Amino acid sequence: MSEPASLYARFTLSHEQYEAFMNSTPARPASFGDWQSWFDRHPMAGDNRVPAAILGDLDAARVAEVIKAWREDDWTGMPPVEYDEIKRTLRIAMLQASENFHEMLRLLTPLRGASAYNDPGADDFIVIFDFLWDGGDISAYLQLRDGDSRFVEGCPPAHLQEAGGYLREALNYMRDRTG
Repeated sequence: MSEPASLYARFTLSHEQYEAFMNSTPARPASFGDWQSWFDRHPMAGDNRVPAAILGDLDAARVAEVIKAWREDDWTGMPPVEYDEIKRTLRIAMLQASENFHEMLRLLTPLRGASAYNDPGADDFIVIFDFLWDGGDISAYLQLRDGDSRFVEGCPPAHLQEAGGYLREALNYMRDRTG
């Protein structure tokens, strides 16, 4: 059995943009046409095709409900979502996101929707990688710029370093919380 990868996301949002994103209807998987090209870059069991069934709508009315459900799931190891109004930065960490690409698609979809709200030209990103187990393999790296999100090959070292640092803080938070 493979081990779950960790997720880190950073978005640049004004207070109004943050509120609008959290209150928005979650993006739909079918809204993004690049899932298959992402699947094609990773070895998977089966036919490596994106199943039509997972491109269906999510069951939440607002992004805030999706994130709340993630937070309530002890398995994910998710500390509080951090929005810094002064720095205009929303950061989300999930220590145990998934090892399954179908599940990753479901995690990435509502986060990709932030591209409709983040500052144009911002250096925002989402990365899923093996933080807890070996710090190496990157399962997904997306850039969010100019109202769009797209998969990109190769995560810049600065982004991976930022993600690792924040996930270390999240791990320490979770350890302190559980005693």
